[in-house]
Amino acid sequence: MYIADIIGKLNHKFSIVAFWSKTQVAFEKYYQYLKIIKGDHRWFIMFAIARFPLGRTMGKVFYRDQSLALTETSYPQDDVNHATSIFNELDVDLATQSIKKHGYYLGLQLPQNIVQEILEFAYSADIYVDGNPRLKFKYAEKEQAAQEYNLNILIGNYLDVNSKCAALQKLGSDSKLNAIAAKYLENKPVLVRSQLAWNFIGNKEDYAQKGEIGSPSILFHYDLDDYRALKFFFYLTDVDTLSGSHRCVAGSHNQRKLMYCLLRSQSDQEIVDYYGSDNIIDICGSAGFGFAEDPFCFHRGSPPVTSPRLMIQLEFALNNYGMWNLS
Repeated sequence: MYIADIIGKLNHKFSIVAFWSKTQVAFEKYYQYLKIIKGDHRWFIMFAIARFPLGRTMGKVFYRDQSLALTETSYPQDDVNHATSIFNELDVDLATQSIKKHGYYLGLQLPQNIVQEILEFAYSADIYVDGNPRLKFKYAEKEQAAQEYNLNILIGNYLDVNSKCAALQKLGSDSKLNAIAAKYLENKPVLVRSQLAWNFIGNKEDYAQKGEIGSPSILFHYDLDDYRALKFFFYLTDVDTLSGSHRCVAGSHNQRKLMYCLLRSQSDQEIVDYYGSDNIIDICGSAGFGFAEDPFCFHRGSPPVTSPRLMIQLEFALNNYGMWNLS
């Protein structure tokens, strides 16, 4: 009886801890939402209706930045292969068609000199715990910082990378990446996010405690950053299934049931049951490998368990709500 009482008390204690942790994550998430709405009320309209097919169509027509609209004939299509790009072999039309059909394209590769330049920056620049400007460290000082801050450091972000790293500036303005974004969005693309971040070794439980605020989410989900958006990802470290591979669900940007429009996060089993295991794409590659993805596809990260992952994320959209510029 005594042992049973102890077990009951422990279960009660840890359930309270788990509840409090989830409450903190939820509070942080909704507080962030309020900050975004305060900065640009259009975001709330988008967040409410872009999850539905009709809402995405309406938003593309009525809620975009009209000052950025292009006529169909002014898309950078025919002359892009002659413009400045670091992706000499990249076929813009092939990439765009693949994203339209599957929701992703896997044929990107950074030149080795660009990989090396970004790695040199990453190993020498300040890294910020979860992007918090008050908690910074160098890559070689990560364990020391974890002890100093009394934290299990899982996410390390670089701040203002677009102004500090010339190679990332070059990526964001690359003519072929912009051409793919323009053709896919059917409008002039706006670069709304340029991110360089580490995911350090941790298990699912560690990452689960971070919830939706702490990317990568361990649940399949889709992003609602705008009515139409396109992301480019590049691995700066070798990535396999045990070192933080990204996973997406082929075709899920065009097909989903009503429940998925209402609830953005789904379990692995739910996704497998609806889309089939053959449509879950586990994206691995060596340093420099890149891919494009419609963030409206269901996707999720995989917590690294053997080695940390360093990855670039560039996001193009129709509107810039300022959500990635919040301090």
